[in-house]
This record gives sequence, C-alpha cells and structure tokens, in this order.
Amino acid sequence: MFIQVKNPATGQMTWKVADENYDLAQEIARSRYADMLHDHERNKMYEIALHNVISELQEQGKNVHVVDIGTGTGLLSMMAVRAGANQVTAIEMFKPMADCARKIFERNSVADKIHLISSRSTDLGTYEIDKKGNVLVAEVFDTELIGEGALRTFERAHKTLLEKNSRVIPTSARIWAVPVNSEFLKKFNQLPGSSFKSPYVDCPGLAAVFDIQLSQVPADEIKFICSPFVAMKFDFERPESYSFEEVFTHEINVDISEDLEIHAILTWWDLDMDGTGQHILTMAPKWFNPLAKWRDHWMQGIYYLPQSIIVSNGQKIEISCCHDEFSLWFRIGNGTTRDGPHFCSCKFHSICSRNTVYRLNELESDYIFSEFLRQNYSHKSVLCINDGSLIGLMCAKFAEKVQVFDTNSIFRSAISHYCVCNGINNVKVVHEANVDITEASIHVDSILSEPYFISSILPWDNLRIWFIVQTLLRHSCKEIGILNAMPVEFENLWKTVAAVGKVEGFDLTPFDNICQKARCATDPIVEPQPLWEYPSVCTGDAVSIAKFDITSPVPLNDVTYSALLRLSRKGTNAVVFWMDWKSESYSMNGIYKTCVTDQKPSWPASQKQGVYFIPDEKRNSQDFDKILIEITFSPYDGNISFDFIF
Repeated sequence: MFIQVKNPATGQMTWKVADENYDLAQEIARSRYADMLHDHERNKMYEIALHNVISELQEQGKNVHVVDIGTGTGLLSMMAVRAGANQVTAIEMFKPMADCARKIFERNSVADKIHLISSRSTDLGTYEIDKKGNVLVAEVFDTELIGEGALRTFERAHKTLLEKNSRVIPTSARIWAVPVNSEFLKKFNQLPGSSFKSPYVDCPGLAAVFDIQLSQVPADEIKFICSPFVAMKFDFERPESYSFEEVFTHEINVDISEDLEIHAILTWWDLDMDGTGQHILTMAPKWFNPLAKWRDHWMQGIYYLPQSIIVSNGQKIEISCCHDEFSLWFRIGNGTTRDGPHFCSCKFHSICSRNTVYRLNELESDYIFSEFLRQNYSHKSVLCINDGSLIGLMCAKFAEKVQVFDTNSIFRSAISHYCVCNGINNVKVVHEANVDITEASIHVDSILSEPYFISSILPWDNLRIWFIVQTLLRHSCKEIGILNAMPVEFENLWKTVAAVGKVEGFDLTPFDNICQKARCATDPIVEPQPLWEYPSVCTGDAVSIAKFDITSPVPLNDVTYSALLRLSRKGTNAVVFWMDWKSESYSMNGIYKTCVTDQKPSWPASQKQGVYFIPDEKRNSQDFDKILIEITFSPYDGNISFDFIF
C-alpha cells in the first residue's frame, strides 16, 4: 500500500510504499497501552474495586456478571475472574487487540471463563450478550476525563448491557479546577506583543485543552488565585443524571497578596473507584498531592480563557465550567452551553502548536538575539526566509529594508498585520508563493533565517533551509547546524515503550510481542518528545555526530556520520538528540547548558527533541557500556536515518 509522509527537504507530502497492515500496526504502536499497564496504582485500584464490589454483591446472594468495556489486553477481565465473578464479558472494538486479548486469556488459563466480543460496545444490542451484566468496569478516560466518549459509553451500557441499578467501576468522578497567574504558561498561548503591539489582542485563542505534565512546571512559575475547587461531578451509576451539555457556575473568593491577571484554568480529575470514598485515584499534580504517581496516559489540563481579567484580593468572581459530550471549556462570568467553546479568529493559534507560540515569545524577548541582529544587519537590505517565524519584524528595527519570504500564508498575513499595527514601513512581505527567491536575492546584502519551519517534527527537519538557500550562498552568513546526542536515564518516559511482561501476576507476553513488532513496523527509531516535561539524568558525555555547513553546497550523494557514546554509569535507557545552530556571533541551542554525568539536563520548552529508546534486551545486558551511532543524510529528500550498534 502507499502512505503519505512529509519530505523534510521540501516540507511537502510525498508517497512511499508500506506493508498492507501498516495502519493496524501503527494504531497499536502509537496506542501507548504499555504506559497504562506500567501504572501500578491504577491497576491496584481497579483490582481492589472489583474485589470489593463483587464481594458485596455475592454477600447479597447475587450472581455477578461483569461487563468489561474496552478490554484492551483483557487485564480487568482477568482481575474480575480472580475476584470471583460468576460470569465475565469482555468487549473490544479494535480487532487486532481483541485477538491479542484472546491469546492472553489462553496463556493465563481463563479463556473458558471470559466471553470475548469484538465490537464497539455502543453498537451491541441486548440479544448479542448471553445475559445482562450487573457490574460494569471500564477505563475509557483521557486527560479531559470525557474526551474518549465516556458519558455515551456508560449511557448506552446502562440501556443495553446492564441490569437496572447495576454497579459501575469507577463509581463516580470529579473534575477539579483552579485559576492561575503564570507568565510561563501564558507564553504557550498569547501571541508576541512585548516589543511590538500585537494586532491579535482580541483573539480569544483556542478553547482546546493543552495537556502537559504539570508537575514538571516549577511551583514558583504559578500563582494560584484561589484554592482548587470541584468544577464538575459525574455519577456513573446514575444514567438519569447524565447530560451531554452542562454549565456549572462557581463563585470563588480571590485569595492573593497582589493584583494579578488570570492567565489560565488548571484542571485534573479523580475517580472514586468503588463508591466508598476510600479508594480515590487522583491525577492531581505533585503540588497538591506529594504522593502523585507519574503517568503519561492521563495528564493535567490547561485551559486558556477567551478574555483575561485582573483580580484583587477578597474579590468574588464567577467561573463557568462547561462541557459537551467530549470536551471542557471555561469562561469568567455566567455562561450557557449555547455560548459554546471559543475559537481562534486570527488563525495563528489554529496552525501553531503550543510549543511554536512559546518559541515566538521567547525569541521576541531574547536580548542577545536582538543584539545579534543589530550588530550584523543594521542599515542593510535583508532577505528573510522562513516557514513560521517573525524574525523579519525583529530585523526591521535595524535593517534598512527587509523582504520576507515565508511559505506559510497565515504567517505572511500575520507579518503584514503586525507591520500595519506598528507602523513598520521597511518590510515587504512577498505574498506570491511561487516567486523566484534567487532573483529576489540579487539586490540584498544578507540572508537571514531562524531557521525554523512550522512543518518540522524533529529538530533536524529544519535543515530544509540548506536546500532553500543553495542558489543564494553568496549572501548567506556563516551558519552551521550541529546534531548532538547524549545518553540518559529517563525517570519514567521509558515506560511508554517498555515491555510489560507480567502485570499484577498476569502474563501479557502476547501483547509485548505484537506491540514491539508494531513499533518496528511503523515508528521512526527516533521520535519527537518535549523533554522539558520528562525528567532524566545524563549517563555519559554528549557528542556531536554531524556538522552541516549551510554555506556549502548540499552533497550530491548520501553522507554517513558516526560517533561513539561511552556510558559512564548504569541505567541508560535512551539516547536524546538535539540541534544547535551557530552563526558567527550567536547560537540557538537545543539544550540550555552543557550536561555531564549524573546531572539533570535542562531543555527549552520551545521545541521538541529526538529520543531513541534502548531495546530492553540491550539495556539489560551486562556488557552494555557504549553505543555506536551512525546516521545517514540523504540529499534526495533531506531525511536522516539512524543506526545503533551495541
């Protein structure tokens, strides 16, 4: 079969041949089931709840029929069997996972005790199961709690799969919220406007959740406007209470020492697993729960408000907490579901990742970069080439004239709007996408590029600039891209891809086999991750693998580079990669400072880094003390391929 992939050299989509099972394998590989199965607290909470509920019903003389919706590997169904359920029905809509669960049931000698149905639970009728259940167990939650359709799933289950007054595990949920002031979090949403007036101050941005590892945001970067409060409650055992559109308005008392602007609402949720209030599974960050467990399948959410508001100590304000079937949103003051979530009006937020918006803000406030522009581009005619950058505006402060070639139409429009808003007259934005930049470059003194391309996924995808400036080399300032690597021990991120083996005593080897095979079939060996969210420790000296001189011609044939990583301590479970960009008097680095063994690297939030996870069998080897990395750069498509030799 043919699939579309992005060509790093051009930013365009191209076709490549892939195995006919690619789509199915990709869905398994990217599902991150492993992370969930490594969540020991989650697993234990579900098993305790199953044991308590099943025991309670059997003490009442009832036969217990457990229905497990979205069984995945079948772990919860097997727990139900072990807890003494008289009958278990497992439902899984994704056939490859259902087939995997069947193998796991056989391996654990419970296949005759679990009736497995491969179907979407909401498509099943009463006649398709032997008997209605009286206990529902399901894990159909995401960072927003309801984003995977939990409400509809439970509603349909009560109607077609369960007896009246059935028990549900988990029994109920609460969504917690707290308004905050945070200049750090603000940079992920508000468009640049410190050194320039922003033409988009009235744009409400996006209501969509920004899910991150909030525990990794330093506590001193956030000021709480009040104490966390329960924004919404859901009782999963009372289907008559379900509503797919609701607004809960809460009056809060502002408790701060100085006037502050509310920048965002932080949220997380918790589950009462068995209705006793004794077994609460919470997603609260470590500031509120010192015993918080790490998990990547459920994180915390940040919601930006459509309008900002400055509040004072003792003030009372109302916050409207809204949800539809799949999502949440918030606003200050009374609201109704008819208002709906707010949408971006400037289009900027719609095409930029949160990291991109942060990068734009960071660069605008970078004094050293501003000095670099002043020293190198004052009174010059400059050609700026980018795909998602505002450095043409910054350069215009010093240059005589700036021409901006940006391949992204929304950024071209944004630069024009910034110029009008700020009375900038020495910037010409070329709106024609097919203009010959070679001809345009004849009359300029210098070429400037960040380099950054909004289409880039991995750090080295920005080498696309090398291909663009090939005919313009006589104007290019000295710029070198350096690809670096460093061995690390991730505290937790490794769990997202690690084999699970046995979980709570159940052998899940069939899942390991299919998941590892799927990853090999679909995932790039090196994958992008925002490493500022994931703590790690350096386990050996960093090395520079390759240097790409942008002022030299792109090579005609493939070029291979290599470097040896020596491991100075045990525990290495990954290699991280980043790009540094160095010109004659300025550096854009992909890591904040040089890191040595046993130190924790510090990463910028403005970009993602590349990560290669060491295979289990390699990192557990006794003689694992070095890694030879070979990369091959292809001038045909700008792609970099990796090989690792242990």
